[in-house]
Amino acid sequence: MSANMSEGSFIYGSELQGRGYATQTDLIVGITIWIIAVLAIVFGIINIFVVWKMPIFHNSFGAIWMTRTIGEVGANIVHVVYSAPVTAYQPVLPPIFGIIAFTSGLFLACEACVMHQIVATNRLVAVCFPVRYRTIFSKRNTAIIIGYCWIEVAAIMSLYYVIPCSIIGYSPKFYEYIFIKCDANDDRDYSLAGTIVNRSCFVLCSIASLTDAVTLSKIIHIRVANKIARNNSNFNRDVRFFAQTAVQNLTMMISCAAIVIANNGAMKETVYISILAFDTLILTHLSNSLVLVLFNREVRHYLGLHAPCTKEQIESTTGREFIGRDT
Repeated sequence: MSANMSEGSFIYGSELQGRGYATQTDLIVGITIWIIAVLAIVFGIINIFVVWKMPIFHNSFGAIWMTRTIGEVGANIVHVVYSAPVTAYQPVLPPIFGIIAFTSGLFLACEACVMHQIVATNRLVAVCFPVRYRTIFSKRNTAIIIGYCWIEVAAIMSLYYVIPCSIIGYSPKFYEYIFIKCDANDDRDYSLAGTIVNRSCFVLCSIASLTDAVTLSKIIHIRVANKIARNNSNFNRDVRFFAQTAVQNLTMMISCAAIVIANNGAMKETVYISILAFDTLILTHLSNSLVLVLFNREVRHYLGLHAPCTKEQIESTTGREFIGRDT
């Protein structure tokens, strides 16, 4: 029977309403979402502060990284304020709240996803075309790229309202963004716009993974061709900055695969896939905010989490073309 049927009558948007009572599973999933999202917000804000304050990030990479982090923090604020509480307590709220939560949360999450591809491309250009890096990622070009990405994501989100019967909202019963059926006779259990966006995100993440693979192969080629020692500071720096972009791909690919499988359908058979998709995406945001600290001794030193850096260590990390201040 359709998820939005109540005693034989059709209620539009009932998929997005809570049960009116909470089960143990609801509490566990809701509290888990809240804890992970809060951690992602806290570490995301630390990222923004570090990029804003540290001169070594006053460049194209820093601007792109901060823009991605703003999207991630914004998406997780939606989870802390709405998704997690309604999952844990299952209130029967008007469907419009779930639709607003989806629209704002996915818009910001998609922006972060698109910007991650730009981060991966930024690293690829830095390693493969270091001489042309400042030209390709100049301040002007970086601002244009960032602005274009925000507009692109806004256009993508409009598909949910332009394509007939494609609206989605957050469902506390299914722990995920769920398609809202338009009428009781509609056998379709997926959003046409959602299907397009979900598969596009999977392709985009695959391209990011391929981009990182090319970057890594170039780093290894440079080391082998020039017989660079493994403890060489420049080589280690390239590996660390590669790792910062590559870490996301594992959790993001898992999340995207689960999202494609569930495809925003209100089916009990895919509820655990939905939990995996939703929570793994938040974990991706958390891991993104952690890698800036874990893979940068300068950041750890700035935050008082590591032994002081020597002048030589800082210069070895910031001296290359793509790390220094943009002109």
